[in-house]
Amino acid sequence: MTEITMYDYILEEKDVLLNILQKRKTITRPFCTLLQEKNVDELVLCGSGTSYHAALAARRIMENLLQIRVRAELPSLFTTQQKIYSKNTLVLGISQGGNSYSTADALEKAKTHQCMTAGLSENSKSLIFRLSDVHLLMECGAELSIAKTKGYTATVLILWLLGIESALCLKRISDSEAEELIQRLNTVITNYDAIIPAATRWVDAMQEELIEGRRILVLGYGNNYANVLEGSLKMLETLRFGIVGYELEEFCHGIYNSIQNDTRLIYLASPDPYEKDRLIKIHSVIKETTNHQYIIGGKLPPSIATSKDCLLPMTDDPDFHVLEYILPLQIISSRIPYKLGINPFLAADPQFHKKAGSKLVTS
Repeated sequence: MTEITMYDYILEEKDVLLNILQKRKTITRPFCTLLQEKNVDELVLCGSGTSYHAALAARRIMENLLQIRVRAELPSLFTTQQKIYSKNTLVLGISQGGNSYSTADALEKAKTHQCMTAGLSENSKSLIFRLSDVHLLMECGAELSIAKTKGYTATVLILWLLGIESALCLKRISDSEAEELIQRLNTVITNYDAIIPAATRWVDAMQEELIEGRRILVLGYGNNYANVLEGSLKMLETLRFGIVGYELEEFCHGIYNSIQNDTRLIYLASPDPYEKDRLIKIHSVIKETTNHQYIIGGKLPPSIATSKDCLLPMTDDPDFHVLEYILPLQIISSRIPYKLGINPFLAADPQFHKKAGSKLVTS
């Protein structure tokens, strides 16, 4: 029997997300009930790594839907800061495996301030569920690789659905508005059938050039900043050389000085007209230093597009495009490591979390 690979998990993503979309009422019901019964005026999304990036991707849309303040927090910073939270604050701990000690510590701190707590995890017996008043199952299935892929997109989708379904229950949006949002999500997810093969062809064609310089920068803006961080993390976990991500304008404040002829830059050109124009301008400036630049996006002006760009049949939904733009970065992380003799499914140090005390190790 062939062993499952990280790429296999990517191929599962469409079906996983459509299943979550279908089960959304069941998945979100405990959260909706809590918001109906309690006066929640602030929601804190707390998670590390991929979970934090998913929170960043979902935060803005959740805030607009729920009409309350929604923040994404790293658990270690949440735990150590001095702010006093009220009993009307809901802290949602997010951990696919559910056994992150830092997220558990954040939930414990929340309880000391009489905050409401909830946990989102794939693991029904998880540590964070023991510390949560409300349990939300991720419903994405097991993911045994060290670099999570379907767990990221599943978390983003569930957080959006928590916002949509709760806003509907609280009568902050209408039935027709909720249905339109669900239909748009369905369109984005179904489009994976077109994006994944096209992105895979691009990755396979560009893999030698991408790794030759041993330094990659990922740049993006808006909600895609979450994908900048998540994509950089996936590539760091699997390629294991110098990769870092920056918000586009932050790149202009000093980071540009580090660009050399052999530096590779990947741009996420999502559909914000102003920022896309900025990306094109910055791309043209950096072209004076290196020609190793790659734009991931839908359509580009003929004057800027090159054969190195990853132009895909994106829906470019104004709110939900995050689910599309992460795919090429996930595919890079799942396929290119083999050129370096690395199995991206395996951790460099399988005992790291046990040694570092960062997660509860159950096996």
